[in-house]
Amino acid sequence: MDFSIGPEDVAAGILQELWNDVGCQVSKLVSETKDVVVEKKSFQEFSRSISELNVLLSTIDTRKVEAARGSQPTKATLEALITHLKRACHIIQHHKSRSRLQLLLNSRKMLLQMQDVAKDIAHDISFLQLVNLDIALNSKTKMEQIINNLSRMKLRSASATDFIASEITNSISQNSHNRENAQKLLEKIAEATGAKMSVSMVREELALLKQEKEELELQKKQADALHISQLMQLLYSTEIIAREHDTETSTNHHQYHPFDSFLCPLCNTIMTDPVAISCGHSFERTAIQELLRQGGKHCPKCKQEITSSDLTPNLTLRSTIEEWNKKDMELKFQAAVRGIKSNDHDRKKEALEDLQYLMENPQYAVRVAEEGLTLTFIAILKDNGLDYKAALKCLYYLAKFNDGQKDAIIEAGAVRRIVKLIYKGGEESDAISVLLELSKKEILREKIGNAKDCIQLLVSLLQKNNPDVSEKAQHVLQNLSSNTHFVVKMAEAGHFQPFVSRFNQGPQETRALMAAALIKMQLKENSIKDLKDRQFIHNLIQMLSSSFPASKSACLKSIKKLLAYPRMVKRLLEVCDTIPHMLSVISYVGSDPYLKQETAETLALLIGASKHLEFQKYQGLQELQSEHNVSLLLQYVANDDDETKIQFMHLLVELSCRSETARDIIRNDNDAITHLFSSLRSDKPSVRRWAMKLIYCISEGHPGGVPVPHSSAKETAINTLAEILTSSPDIEERSIAAGIISQLPSDDAIIDEILHKSEALKAIHEVICSMDEENSGNMVPVSTGSSLLENALAALLRYTEPTKPELQRQLSKLELYPSLVRVLSRGTSLAKQRTAILLAQLSRSNSHFVSDSSTMAKQAKYSLSFHLMKWCWSASSEDRGSCPVHGDACSPRDTFCLVKADAVKPLVRSLSETESGVAEAAIMALETLLTDHSTLSNAAAAIVESQGLVAILQVLEKGTLSAKTKALDLFQKILTHSKISDPIFNRSERILIQLLQDDELRKKAALVLRQMNVIPDQSSYF
Repeated sequence: MDFSIGPEDVAAGILQELWNDVGCQVSKLVSETKDVVVEKKSFQEFSRSISELNVLLSTIDTRKVEAARGSQPTKATLEALITHLKRACHIIQHHKSRSRLQLLLNSRKMLLQMQDVAKDIAHDISFLQLVNLDIALNSKTKMEQIINNLSRMKLRSASATDFIASEITNSISQNSHNRENAQKLLEKIAEATGAKMSVSMVREELALLKQEKEELELQKKQADALHISQLMQLLYSTEIIAREHDTETSTNHHQYHPFDSFLCPLCNTIMTDPVAISCGHSFERTAIQELLRQGGKHCPKCKQEITSSDLTPNLTLRSTIEEWNKKDMELKFQAAVRGIKSNDHDRKKEALEDLQYLMENPQYAVRVAEEGLTLTFIAILKDNGLDYKAALKCLYYLAKFNDGQKDAIIEAGAVRRIVKLIYKGGEESDAISVLLELSKKEILREKIGNAKDCIQLLVSLLQKNNPDVSEKAQHVLQNLSSNTHFVVKMAEAGHFQPFVSRFNQGPQETRALMAAALIKMQLKENSIKDLKDRQFIHNLIQMLSSSFPASKSACLKSIKKLLAYPRMVKRLLEVCDTIPHMLSVISYVGSDPYLKQETAETLALLIGASKHLEFQKYQGLQELQSEHNVSLLLQYVANDDDETKIQFMHLLVELSCRSETARDIIRNDNDAITHLFSSLRSDKPSVRRWAMKLIYCISEGHPGGVPVPHSSAKETAINTLAEILTSSPDIEERSIAAGIISQLPSDDAIIDEILHKSEALKAIHEVICSMDEENSGNMVPVSTGSSLLENALAALLRYTEPTKPELQRQLSKLELYPSLVRVLSRGTSLAKQRTAILLAQLSRSNSHFVSDSSTMAKQAKYSLSFHLMKWCWSASSEDRGSCPVHGDACSPRDTFCLVKADAVKPLVRSLSETESGVAEAAIMALETLLTDHSTLSNAAAAIVESQGLVAILQVLEKGTLSAKTKALDLFQKILTHSKISDPIFNRSERILIQLLQDDELRKKAALVLRQMNVIPDQSSYF
């Protein structure tokens, strides 16, 4: 079986995948633009153009685009288009995730970004040249309109949006905290963004701003974080919602509220590094530094001028704040412990929130463990009413800061609980973080890996779009990969990197176990990229040199599995040791017979999966076809064990089908040929079948035909083939036998005599007639039946050769003609081709007779039968008139004639199969009607009346070069002896003029055009 994949198939698959991705990105972009809350009018225009583009792209065939522009330019353009579509989605998603205040402030920037992306998308679409494709006119017009709209699109923010953004900026810069003004501004913001001013809206805005601020601080963007703090101050100044530090954290935690002096006036957070400026007021160091960097010259608190940029650390304030923080955290911790142990659901939930932040400090993680809260957190994972995410955070800090707690977490069933949680769609990042911390302790890895579905889940998370999750899952799997059983489970789940690494590092025993496991795995194409590792293949092949038969067997079975993938076939051939090691197993006397059989089977599959040209490219394949190695394989064909014979004949079939050298070595080995033919008499069907396949393979297309045994063994061999063809119940056996008979040396009179005496012709007759009967109700025969018919027709060709009168006489006694003619309508292309050749040979023999009919009539009757073929007709043929071409000289009882046999029309219809060789054979048969000068006019008329000229012109338009050459000769003969209608004349003139552009056919076409008086005698074409 040939597993090769052409580069054009790969390129087409990649382009289709990119085209599909474009459709997905366009759909996603349309969806994203639907719910923007700012500048809806501008986005509606953009969304409309993108929606129309989506509809148009879905109607276009990628193959047309590829054909118009080429594979690589199309691929590059599609990749650029996908990038720009993703960028448009990212811009919209980024701004939608921000607060309403940020949306208004940044609306102008966002619209300019979208305007640039729209132009990029328009450029990409125009570069695909879709308007030049063979698509509907209205689609082309629409495509041009979309490109024009996107490239000229002007996305401008509304004046009302700009005005509100200006008011927000002024309010921040003036540090205004007037409640009434702030509320009025908030009303305008709500109206502009389609919201209603309410407590929930302000709370939602503050939450988004707080999240943005935290992200900016992590990124060290202090200026931007300060800006966000100012926006938060603006919202707090509406007094719709109290500041966070004005609310009580818990009913059981009487917090010491921070003094106003603890809060930085700029960022409104408790200071950690307070510094004083020249006027004496203190600020958080990073906040005041940013203010000074931006050119601030006045104290935000008292408005006095800052006379110096020097910052003085306020150590007293810092110490006071740190002391306050310690007391506050201790109170929180005590309250949280009481809350988490209580039965009050709300208190427990609030305590859990506090603990997850407190436990970021290692000392509190240790104290939580001392309080015995581990089991409580794991129990919370099962409680849908509580915050399992906070519980995961707490478990993470427990595992991270207290190594002794890892055992307790494992023993309490946390791994299984976490796996179930993720499968139900729970938080992945925190859950994997817990598993990662637990897996760092080596003695716990076995329990983690053995947890039900754990490894399968981890492998599935590798494909997540979240890099944090996939990276953590990768680290957990790496920690588990020291266990062979676990890497096998990873491979079974589709993750082969640890499997390959472990295989390469492990001892022989480990490799044998892993190879045995590989045999049972379901492999996919994406798994092959890891298994292609050269070191892995080398180590796998080295197992064939093991002293343990089980290791060798596991290796061979693994190779057989990998051979299903063309990339693996190439890699196996690239490793120079592959074939030599297999040959070593075969040649080693001490090898187990079953192991040799398995090696031969594997090697046969490897050869069968390799391309023909690779024999010269790969050293192992070159060594395999050496005389020494082919002779070695032939020795096993003579083995007494049938299974051994079968596997090695299979191997030799694959080898000889791809190597002329191997074929010649086998053909020249007389003992091997004798043994092969003797195997045809085996009582085991598989032995017979593979022996015949090998004989056929070394004979097909070879100038010497079948290398039959010498002397008396020749007759036995041919009679055995005839017997199989006649009486075997297996269709495949009969088909191969017919094929071998068709390849028998054509110039051997002894073979002709043996065939004449055998039942071979009778069997061929039965095959053709039986197939005809089967196909009378079923126009599509099964493949095995088709092969039998094709080979039977090939064998019949021997009986129609003019140089074999004895075989012709034998053929004339059979009622075969009607079935042969019907094959032209019902058979496969190859069957039609061979039938046409048969009819040509029969008709050619008849033409010689008809042309000499007056002379032959004077000869004796017994002599006449030597030259004639007598065909038995159906009862309806008793009363037939004279032949319109040959007249009385063509008697239906004594001669074969294409016209009287009603074969002309089927042959004409066969001309439509221009790519299969059928047309050439049909033309050859029709030409036999035009060999007798005395009947040329009638013969030409018979072909014309059967619509032959139309069919010939079709060949001249669409046929192969060989078919066109023969069709031109036939057309010229018909044109000489028959008149053609004006429509046919005009069409033929057009086609022939086109053929003048073909260097191979120019002269022939010019001759016919001169005959038609279309071009002059002195034309330059001559």
